[in-house]
Amino acid sequence: MERLVVELRPVRRLWPVSVRLGLWIALEVGLLLLVIDHDYRPDLTRQLRNPWYILDAAGFATAGTLAGLLALRTAIPGHEPRKVEFLLLLFLTVASTLPLFHEPANEHLQLADFIYQGVPCTIRIGFFALIPWVGLFWAARRGAPLAPAAEGALIGAAAFLFSFALMRANCPLDDRLHVLMWHLLPALVGVALSACVGVVLLRRRANG
Repeated sequence: MERLVVELRPVRRLWPVSVRLGLWIALEVGLLLLVIDHDYRPDLTRQLRNPWYILDAAGFATAGTLAGLLALRTAIPGHEPRKVEFLLLLFLTVASTLPLFHEPANEHLQLADFIYQGVPCTIRIGFFALIPWVGLFWAARRGAPLAPAAEGALIGAAAFLFSFALMRANCPLDDRLHVLMWHLLPALVGVALSACVGVVLLRRRANG
């Protein structure tokens, strides 16, 4: 007990989860406005009247926001998400994926063209996710997450699922194979990598 008292250090109190989530959402909205201002898909106005497109993009944005909320809460001991909240996040993600199967698939596209069109989208998925991921990871390190793998996965889900939604406003291609391969798959890989980073860096901090 005496050792604990000696090692105690004053810390700055964390802002409420609602405030930090609001700032993170403002960051994502800023990225969306940047996309719209500089490099949005030419048929965006028409797509905003397409219910399948709205369900897809809005669903992933909602899932990303929910993941961000859970990530911020998980960094506070005793506020870890319940199983039903994880299931809700999974349900939103799967439900938002289903409208993609309504889109046509160009099965006659040459492999070289398929790769040429897809690689830039994968790069942009990572680019759009980078700053929001860093912001959430920094917020998590200021807390004390007791489940580093779950925390890392939630941070990745927040950043990459929202990045997927941003790409739907950026990429002009709605081909089902293109979106699944070059948009969704890189986002899921990003979530897995984020979980691994959480295990390494957040666990090290907790042990420290």
